[in-house]
Amino acid sequence: MNARWALLAAALLASLLWDLPRCLPASLPATAELAAPSKGGRGRKVPRSPRESRPRPEGHAAGRVLPRAEPHEYMLSLFRTYSIAEKLGINASFFQSSKSANTITSFVDRGRDDLPPAPLRRQHYVFDVSTLSDTEELVGAELRLLRRAPRARPPPAAAPHVQLFPCLSPRPLRSRALDPRAAGWEVFDVRQDLLEQRPRKRLCLELRASAGRGSPRWLDLRGLGFGRAARPPRERALLVVFTRARRRSLLAELRAELGAPPPPPPPRRQRRAALSRHGKRHGKKSRLRCSKKPLHVNFKELGWDDWIIAPLEYEAHHCEGVCDFPLRSHLEPTNHAIIQTL
Repeated sequence: MNARWALLAAALLASLLWDLPRCLPASLPATAELAAPSKGGRGRKVPRSPRESRPRPEGHAAGRVLPRAEPHEYMLSLFRTYSIAEKLGINASFFQSSKSANTITSFVDRGRDDLPPAPLRRQHYVFDVSTLSDTEELVGAELRLLRRAPRARPPPAAAPHVQLFPCLSPRPLRSRALDPRAAGWEVFDVRQDLLEQRPRKRLCLELRASAGRGSPRWLDLRGLGFGRAARPPRERALLVVFTRARRRSLLAELRAELGAPPPPPPPRRQRRAALSRHGKRHGKKSRLRCSKKPLHVNFKELGWDDWIIAPLEYEAHHCEGVCDFPLRSHLEPTNHAIIQTL
């Protein structure tokens, strides 16, 4: 009887020791770090799980959900257009909106309206263009403003005139007349202004509207449908930039990523060759190139004086060296020109 109990106790003890390694990690807190003392007196940290050791975003740490960035409807329409063109086999350069660019970037307006009671005579559109790379060539830029349907009021006697200015500048960039009853996207070409303000990493444009061409009276932009109040993201002002990446060597790209200064230009090597007393070069390359050499012909020495009356001798000259083809490889000469050079 005692032997049976002893055998049963040994089996239970072996089962407990078998399950002990699996129970031990579950009893540890997820944020704990154990230090096992070594011989030198320093502790070895036990790393946490990858999910626990990964840094948490600030929004999730505070219990907030980060807002989801939604692409602008115009950029989605561009993507659909080029996707359909690629499936149909149409060349993307067929579309004039591409402006021979291989990258199209959009920037959303960050400006704000004045207080609603005050008339909106001037409206600023601010765009952060710091993400544009200096190594890309700017081939186009356009400002897209959505004009809502104007408020119900009698139409003015003259069509309103809208003008686009650089901020803090009296010189207008663009000017056009508006249809008093129409609504839709107004597109302005701002490539030149972006080129001038590109080093500042910030583009600021100002919109004004007058009662007519040359009129000094500025109109309320809200009454024309340009107000920003209660606009969804797809209706906000948009700056669309068309760029083309310049080809650079791998070494130049690595230098740009590491922030290393550009290498100094290599010293210009000067070719030196011995000059004769007449100032002509007699280097190795000049000896290989074709040139005219003297050749004196005497018909009496050749035995031809019995049938050649005159002249009995003359300087014939001859060509010595390698003669290059007179046209470069990128040119396409006619067959007649090739035969003439033989």
